[in-house]
This record gives sequence, C-alpha cells and structure tokens, in this order.
Amino acid sequence: MKIFTHTVVDLDAACSIWAAKQFIPGAKDAAAEFRPANWDGNDMAEGDLAVDIPAGGRGMKGEKGENGIVHSCIASIVAQYASPSDQSALASIVRFVDAQDAHGSTVKFLVPGVNREAQETLAMTGLNAVLRALQATHPRNDAIVCERMSEILSGMLQAGRARQRAAAEADKADVLDGGKVAIVTNSREFGTNGVLFDERDIRVIVYVDGCNLGIIRHGEEKLRMDHTELRAVVEAAGEVSDWFAHPAGFLFCRGSRKAPAENLSKVNPRTLAEVAARLLG
Repeated sequence: MKIFTHTVVDLDAACSIWAAKQFIPGAKDAAAEFRPANWDGNDMAEGDLAVDIPAGGRGMKGEKGENGIVHSCIASIVAQYASPSDQSALASIVRFVDAQDAHGSTVKFLVPGVNREAQETLAMTGLNAVLRALQATHPRNDAIVCERMSEILSGMLQAGRARQRAAAEADKADVLDGGKVAIVTNSREFGTNGVLFDERDIRVIVYVDGCNLGIIRHGEEKLRMDHTELRAVVEAAGEVSDWFAHPAGFLFCRGSRKAPAENLSKVNPRTLAEVAARLLG
C-alpha cells in the first residue's frame, strides 16, 4: 500500500499521512509518496490511499462547510477511523490543524482577541511553526519532514492518552471538605495535578509519592506553601532542615521527582492538607 499526498506538504497533509498510518486498517507500513496538487491519481493501485489531495476524485479531503470552506482531511480520518477515546485525546490537535487548514491561521481564528505580540508568539511556536522549522531543516524533502512530524504527533497522541489517565487519577484524589485542597498519593501521571488545578478548581495539593512529600499550589493562588502554620507542622516533626521552600512560595517539599527523598517523612500528609484548607478559609 502507498499513501499519496501533495508535494511541499502543508500541516494537514503531514498530519493526515500520520493519521492514516495510525488509524486506517492496513496502512501502518504504507510508503508515503508525493505528487503535484493537480495530479490525477493515475499511479494509484487498488488499496492505495490519497490524503489531502483530490487525485482525480479518488483522494480523501475534508468536509465542505459554508462559504466554500473545506475542513481538514485529518479531521475526517480521525472522526471515521479513530476510537472515541483517541478522538478525545486528539481533539486539540484536530482543532488546531482544522483551523489552520480551513481559515489560514489557527491563532487568528481561535484567539482573535489577543494582542498582536501574543498572536505572533503563538504563531511562531505552534504546530504549524514546527512544520515550517522541519521544512527549513530539510528543504525539498517531504518524506523526512513527514517522518519527523509523525514522531511528534505520535508523542502528542501518547500525551493526550496520558491526560485521560490523569483525569481518571484526579477522580480518585482525596479532596477535603470545602473542595479546595486535595491529597494525591503515588500518582503515575504528570498531568494529574494539572487536571485538579485547571479542571476541578483545586487550589492546593498535598502529594505523597513514595518517600516524597510536598505541598504545591495553583499558579494563581497567593497562599505561600511555607506559611508559618504549614512550616510549624514540619517543625513539629523535627524535619524543617530537610524541607525545601521555593522562593516564590508555590512549593514546600521533602523530596520531588527532580530530587527524590531517600526515606519516609514523619509529617502526616492529612495534617498538612487540613492546615492548608483552614488557611484557605
């Protein structure tokens, strides 16, 4: 099997090749080939695919919308072939590519109200900018560009799946009365704290991770994690010299993933959490 698309690949073409290999049955090991955008598909054999290119009526394109807008091919592939779980994991990527392909600028379409400097920053660091960087590094080499983009997209899919697992972990967190403080024990996902902070309105998390113990706050929370009453809990356990307090006050801990503790703390995590909940009112 071969997968055809147009030369000088744009974001949708590169992403559609990856999505076809990822989700369409039998396409995993298909070779990618590149043709002019007006190619009539005459090289296609039975079972071959053409994505983001008409190919004489044999190609896969995005759905047509109002005012002549044509949506992205990757959106169609993911909707038709990916599992509901992976559709959810890829929702942000599909939204980004679709906005770029259908409207010419993801940033201007999705965040029209931000100032020009912010728009330029987002435009220069988004997924389309990654494609352009690869094309600058590998000029006139669509195959290598698509291979590198596929590596990035596969990683992003794994990250999306991890985010779903993090949401499941967040559901199991011990949330104290008042709903502002949670205790997370032996989390396996980096994104669990983010889900609690961004989606569950948690303000402070006490984490227990093996021998590591710490307390961390939401980025907008003002309460210092080394507040005198929180520090007093640690002092009562005789461990204050073992604890690290971040100068900005967002973290107070004895061990982290960056600097693991070698033995268990004597501090009771629930005591820390209860003091934080009281301080938050």
